[in-house]
Amino acid sequence: MPNDTLLDMPFGSLSAIMAQDFRDALLWHMTRNGTTVAELSRETGVSRDVINKVRLRAGASTSVENAMLIAAFYGKSVNQFILCEDVDQVGRLKNLVELISPEVRPLVEAQIRGLLNARPGK
Repeated sequence: MPNDTLLDMPFGSLSAIMAQDFRDALLWHMTRNGTTVAELSRETGVSRDVINKVRLRAGASTSVENAMLIAAFYGKSVNQFILCEDVDQVGRLKNLVELISPEVRPLVEAQIRGLLNARPGK
């Protein structure tokens, strides 16, 4: 999920309490899914240094933007990520679409419709 998908989002740092919850959730998700720091960094655009800081230092914070990118990697909103909620495939897709700017959403919809029209035996 590239950083430029979040251009219209408000950013700042996570609060201290939320940062600890985010750290715990990050460790849980990485362990549960077997995610490496390198993979998470490559797929989200969040630097390895930031990921390692959050993983290894209790109380370390990150930006809301980074939190959203990391949560989106797992197909979740930040709240779903922090709560370690299971999200079904439709929920993951919905979460990802919500990160796309309103101007781009019609393009995504057109691509989905194209895929539906191209399927055999429609």
